Amino acid sequence: MKKINHLLNYLEEYVAGISLVFTSLLVFVQVVLRYMFNYSLSWSEEISRYLIIWFVFIGSSIAVREKAHATMDALTTYLPPKGKRIFSIIANLISISFCVILITSGSTIVSSVMEFGNVTPSIGLPMFIPYLALPVGASLMLIRFLQLLIDDIKNFNTPYKSEFHPPINEEVTKL
Repeated sequence: MKKINHLLNYLEEYVAGISLVFTSLLVFVQVVLRYMFNYSLSWSEEISRYLIIWFVFIGSSIAVREKAHATMDALTTYLPPKGKRIFSIIANLISISFCVILITSGSTIVSSVMEFGNVTPSIGLPMFIPYLALPVGASLMLIRFLQLLIDDIKNFNTPYKSEFHPPINEEVTKL
C-alpha cells in the first residue's frame, strides 16, 4: 500500500508541476510575442486554460493530502481530543460524499461530451480531455479523504494534533 501511495504522490506532484511550469512558460511566451513582435499564438490561451483546470483538480488532491484546505476550527479548538477526532471523521465523511457526487456527475458530463464528439476550437483536442479533469481530480481527492478517514479511525484514542497550533516553545515563554 505504501508503494501505491508513493506512486500516487509522485504522479500528482509531477502532473501538477509540469502543468504549472508549462502554463507559465506558455503565457510568458504569448505575452512576449504579443507585445514585442505583434504576433499571437492562436492556441496558447486554450492550452493554458485546460492545463490550469487540470492543475486545480490535481492540486486539490495534493491539498487534501497535506491538509492544506481552508478549515473552520473555531469550534473544534475548544473540544477535547476525542471530540476533535469525531468532527474530523464527520468532515471526512461529508467530503467523501461530495467527491462521490463530483465523480458521478463528472463522469456523466464526460460520457455525454464523448457521445457528441466535441472538439476544442483552436487545436481540435477532444473536449472530453479537459472535462476528464473533474472525475480524475475528484477520484484522487476521494482516495486522499479515505486515507484521512482511515487514519482518524485508527488513531481515535490517541491525542489529536492540530495542524494550526504548534507547541509553545518553553524557552520563548521564559523571556
